[in-house]
Amino acid sequence: MDRLVLQRRALNVRDHFGVDDNSPMDLVALVATNSEITLVFYPFKEEISGVCIKSANLIAINSRSTLGRQAFSIAHELYHYFYDGEKTSISYFDVSENSRVEKDANLFASYLLMPDSSFTRFCNKLTNRGSNKIELHDILEIEQYFRVSRNAVLVRLIQEEYITPEESEQYKTDIVKNAKKYGFDITLYLSTDINKPKTYGAYLKKALELKNSGLISDGKYEEYLLEAYRSDIVFDDNGEKDIYD
Repeated sequence: MDRLVLQRRALNVRDHFGVDDNSPMDLVALVATNSEITLVFYPFKEEISGVCIKSANLIAINSRSTLGRQAFSIAHELYHYFYDGEKTSISYFDVSENSRVEKDANLFASYLLMPDSSFTRFCNKLTNRGSNKIELHDILEIEQYFRVSRNAVLVRLIQEEYITPEESEQYKTDIVKNAKKYGFDITLYLSTDINKPKTYGAYLKKALELKNSGLISDGKYEEYLLEAYRSDIVFDDNGEKDIYD
């Protein structure tokens, strides 16, 4: 699909979530608070990045991947949710042999998280409008600002011809170590607790509405929560203390 079409679709989805084309996008928070979509984090097999089941308004993301990759996977699945004609899709990390729609979804995800104008402006600032080459600290700044994975940044930099595929190889190792050296927070490069699947979004809201309206019992409500991997709500077992500040 034409890149301009994918860019326009990405901007339309940003507008749907109330985000302009200059700001970083916290997709986990935006999708989790959406009244229509249920977001599930689950430890799928390592080759699966995400799943979209349109009939259930469900997006599921592999919790084994890093937070940066999870954001990209959500963006990828949003393409299936809004624009793919298939009712169900399963996405894989390796798209080399995948269909055109999977490659379009990846490019859409890149534009959704890193809008073209914003990405270009950011790179121009880092390189003094192309006078300097992209270096490691620049890549760290890009991925930290847009909250995306190292792979997503490198692929985009190659596409926009800021670096070559050969130059990108040196940036695929020691990611956490270098982030620490340059003073960045490393949570972006870590996975969530894969042993604790969780559900967010529309499912929880609808279950609570059913209970509050008297359409289901407290027991059935708790059953729904347990089925959605939210025993922390049922048993209040997180141990967090409220802090009002």
